[in-house]
Amino acid sequence: MQYDVFICHASEDKDDFVRPLANILQKQHIEVWYDEFSLKIGDSLTQKIDEGLANSNFGIVVLSPNFFKKPWAKRELNGLNLREMVENKNLILPIWHRVNVEEVAKFSPPLADKLAGSSLNGINSLVIDLIKKIKPEQSPLVVAKEYLSKLNVETPIISDEWWLDMIEYKEFLKYPDLNSTKRWIFPLPHADNDFGKNRGLNIASTVLQIDWSFEGEELNIDPITPPEKVHEFIHRWPGLYDCARQNPEILALYVPQLTIPGFDKGFEDVFNNLLETKDSRSDIIFSYGELGTLLDKKPSCGNIIALRHPEFGNYSKSTIARTYFYAHDTNYSRSHIDAFEGLVWLLSSDSNWLPEKYREILIYGTLDNDIWIKDLTKRKPSKFFSKVWKTKRENFEYTKTIKKEIQNHIITVLEELEIKGDSKKILNKMLEIDVAEKFYDYEDYLNQLQKRLNSSS
Repeated sequence: MQYDVFICHASEDKDDFVRPLANILQKQHIEVWYDEFSLKIGDSLTQKIDEGLANSNFGIVVLSPNFFKKPWAKRELNGLNLREMVENKNLILPIWHRVNVEEVAKFSPPLADKLAGSSLNGINSLVIDLIKKIKPEQSPLVVAKEYLSKLNVETPIISDEWWLDMIEYKEFLKYPDLNSTKRWIFPLPHADNDFGKNRGLNIASTVLQIDWSFEGEELNIDPITPPEKVHEFIHRWPGLYDCARQNPEILALYVPQLTIPGFDKGFEDVFNNLLETKDSRSDIIFSYGELGTLLDKKPSCGNIIALRHPEFGNYSKSTIARTYFYAHDTNYSRSHIDAFEGLVWLLSSDSNWLPEKYREILIYGTLDNDIWIKDLTKRKPSKFFSKVWKTKRENFEYTKTIKKEIQNHIITVLEELEIKGDSKKILNKMLEIDVAEKFYDYEDYLNQLQKRLNSSS
């Protein structure tokens, strides 16, 4: 059998250093010849040790006061020295354990001249350095830990079972449809190999995404969050800004407000690229859901980026509003805000950061279909819906009971979404717009459309 490394040591150093070192190396998929792993009852000690020395790519030599006293350990070291001379390559990886340079030089001047690891630096740091030498392609966990360390993200030692949890969670990010309710997750950055650098970087990405996705959900960073708060969130978490830039179509899904010119700081170029990007299937990419356009015009961009387009991509107000509040993907989902909740927010002071023309498009786009009133009917009681549904346009009136019911629903939404707003003022705005009239307009549109379809058939 071929081994990655042979550990040459004194038995007195097992408990406090050598055994933990061997265990961690083995967990990092390093094939280790170590007596407690490799010897069985009845084995010839000399034969097995000689086989290990002959069939290992490297030899770790734990130099310690105990080692210097052991003839057996010196014999193993001599075997490694002989291999170095015969094969003309560096095989010996010395580790200083409770010794200094004078003691090593007294024992072996050539060993004192070799760059060595030290147990004083901690076993985790030592393992990382050893793996770099033993396996240049590196262990995925070592890659992940080093990458996170550069970002000042603290993680447990690589022998900790916490890393196994990260590997398991990585599979959810690799196949996000298994975890489609999770928000603020993005594709893993690299093709996932079983071992090596790419897998390590994907594990690191998983660690980062777990942290920021939990906060994104806790803070409810969504389409009604003020842009400055979104930017503060994106820049607070290590790696999130770069990840968002690499996946602008998913960023636009989570927070479409950033696609509006003026709210796009740091993402101007990647959002502009989305305006031009094409899809071989439909000539339009990153369109989520309905694609209704003005006067049957062809869309000039994906609907997820329409707020950035000078003519809003030729989409109807209804499509723009539906996309803003309802856009979703099979793999990635944003927080759900229904159309009635969106309408309440748009009419509240909490949406004052929206430029007026965008607010107007979203308000009238929301009212340009019956989704908002269907969402309202899910809130009990629903006398308003029954009234408009059973009453002809010319006979409808906002009674005190209807007004009170709508205001109570507005109050509930303000509390649920934790947004600022005066329920009375929002109600008055709904009455000024005459939301019931908008419902009748949409019903008339559907009836006329059905008549045209019937006549054409």
